[in-house]
Amino acid sequence: MKKSQSDRILQFIKEHGSITRLQAANEIGAFELSARIVELERQGYVFLKEPIKVKNRYGDTVRIMRYSLFGD
Repeated sequence: MKKSQSDRILQFIKEHGSITRLQAANEIGAFELSARIVELERQGYVFLKEPIKVKNRYGDTVRIMRYSLFGD
């Protein structure tokens, strides 16, 4: 049975501790991370959502969200 993007995201978080939108796109091919997080929340998962600052390709500091499972 083929795994869904939500399943792959959940597995990635369990293996790596957290995930960002860039990791989801690069590692899983999921370009709508926030939508998949909402799907997982509807299934009962609770996420810690942490805004972090990173540098973009132009050297500007931008904020992105890092998701991790709450309580794991």
